[in-house]
Amino acid sequence: MPHVQSASIGFFLNVGSRYEGEAMGGASHFIEHMLFKGTARRPTALQLAEAIEGKGGVFNANTGLETTLYWAKVAAPHLSETLDVLTDMLLYAPSIRSSWKKSGP
Repeated sequence: MPHVQSASIGFFLNVGSRYEGEAMGGASHFIEHMLFKGTARRPTALQLAEAIEGKGGVFNANTGLETTLYWAKVAAPHLSETLDVLTDMLLYAPSIRSSWKKSGP
């Protein structure tokens, strides 16, 4: 379908389980999940999802040994807002410390 254009964007972060000591094992993956819980401008996971998935896009993340990837694929006209959502997640996520206190022992 030549009239339909999509755009994909990914942020590859140089963090992963290879860089975690025993005491911090799983921290990168934990943080990956926390970034999907909301931001100051989009305070809930639902608002984050609606901003991308509500327009027919998809977004996700994965953590490997050396890299954590945050990515999205959307219709080309929605690329700007998608970039805004992903950078909002990466730069303005709520404090991991306060989230840990809420979910920890």
